Order: sequence, then structure tokens, then C-alpha cells
Amino acid sequence: MKNTILSLALLLASFGASAGVIGFDDLPGDETQAVANGYQGFDWDNVGVIRADAYPGSGYETGTVSFANTAFNRDGAPAAISRAGGFNFVGAYFTSAWLEQEISFEGWRNGQLLFTTDVSYVIDTLAPQWVQLGWNGIDTLVIYNSSPTPWAMDDFTVPEPASLALFGAALAGLLVSRRRSSQA
Repeated sequence: MKNTILSLALLLASFGASAGVIGFDDLPGDETQAVANGYQGFDWDNVGVIRADAYPGSGYETGTVSFANTAFNRDGAPAAISRAGGFNFVGAYFTSAWLEQEISFEGWRNGQLLFTTDVSYVIDTLAPQWVQLGWNGIDTLVIYNSSPTPWAMDDFTVPEPASLALFGAALAGLLVSRRRSSQA
């Protein structure tokens, strides 16, 4: 009985784990507000969220890949996204809000630079560009831009293997509990 209760608890916990793709659509899209630290388990420095329809024809509108909102660097300066304990960054979609520009990235862990992009990515206002980095074991991602114009970012993708492992452990526990109860 204890194994069944523990397995059910693990199963429920796995459903509450954060998603692998952050689309920012569950936020209000108020461009005057910064994304709160702790949102989706990350700290967000100089990142806001804006509704796709706030500035028709802008990169905010064309850069929204998910439903209604896109993230952006609030004052056109570099932005940082961090998580205690680290994370793996797969990639995200980027669009420039107003003018063509270049963006580049750094990945840090415990104050040590682990990764940097060898080239800058050119982004414009016409269509989102997928930037795939596949960096593992970083705790801070810094995004730099070549001009003071903001960029838009959507579908920030970070795999959550711990969630899948938790789900698998819960199912295995339920199967073991069920097998033991049928043998008794």
C-alpha cells in the first residue's frame, strides 16, 4: 500500500513539472511589466512579455510563434535567463522588433563561461528565426544584441528530462505495486 501511495504521489508530481517549451502565453502581455523571477523556474533579467497585437506590423507581431505573446529585451540591452541548479538550452525563435540586427549568446555555469556563439545571428522583422544552440549544463544564458532595438523571443525550449524520469518511476512503482497485490 505504501508503494502505491508513493507511486501516485510521484505521478502527480511529474504532471506539475515545468514544460519544455515556454511560450509566455500564460502571462498578461503587459509590456510595462518585467517577467517575474521564478516564472517557469527561471530568473529573468531585462525580459518582458508583449502581446502580439500591441504593435501591428512589428517584429513583435511576426515573431510570435505560440498563441498570443512573445518575450522581449525590455530596454534593448542584453538580457539574461538563469536557473539555480542549471538547465539545458535547446533554442528559441528570435525576431527583431524594429530593425535588422545581430544577436549572440553566452552560456555560463557557476561564473565560468562554458559556451559562446562563434557567429552572430542576423534577425529581421519579417519572420522568426529558430536559433538552436543545444547547450547542456548552463545556469545562465546571456543574449546580446548589436543595436539598441529590442528583439522578440518565443518558444524558449529547455528539455525537462527529470519530469520524464519522475513519470517513468511513478509508472514503474504502480506496476510493481499492482503485481504484488495480485500475487497476494
